[in-house]
Amino acid sequence: MKEEERVDLSAIDPARDAARWERRIQLVVARAVQARRWTVAGQLSSWARPALALAAAAALFSWMGLMLSVQRESVSTGASVSTPEEAVWMLSRWAEGGEQPSARSLLSVFGERE
Repeated sequence: MKEEERVDLSAIDPARDAARWERRIQLVVARAVQARRWTVAGQLSSWARPALALAAAAALFSWMGLMLSVQRESVSTGASVSTPEEAVWMLSRWAEGGEQPSARSLLSVFGERE
C-alpha cells in the first residue's frame, strides 16, 4: 500500500482528546445504569402486554374446553341424542368405561325415534 492510500484514523483516536473520550465513556455508563434501574411499576408495565396475551390465550383455551365438555356431556346425558351414531357412541362409552347409566339416559338412548 502506498502512503497516500492509507486511511487516517486519527479522528477516532481516544488518546488524542482524553477528556472527550472520558465524557463519552461516562455517558455510556450512565445510560446503562439508568436502563438497568428496575422499579415495580416499570417491570409491571413491561410485562403488561405479554401477561395480557397469556391471560387471553388461557381464557380462550378454557372456553374451548368448556364448550367441548358441555357438548359431550349433553350427548352423554342423553339431552340431545338424535342420531343412531350418537346412541352407538354413548353405548360404547358406557361399556368401555364400565359406567352404569341413569334411567333417564337409558330411556333417551332406547326411546322412540322419529
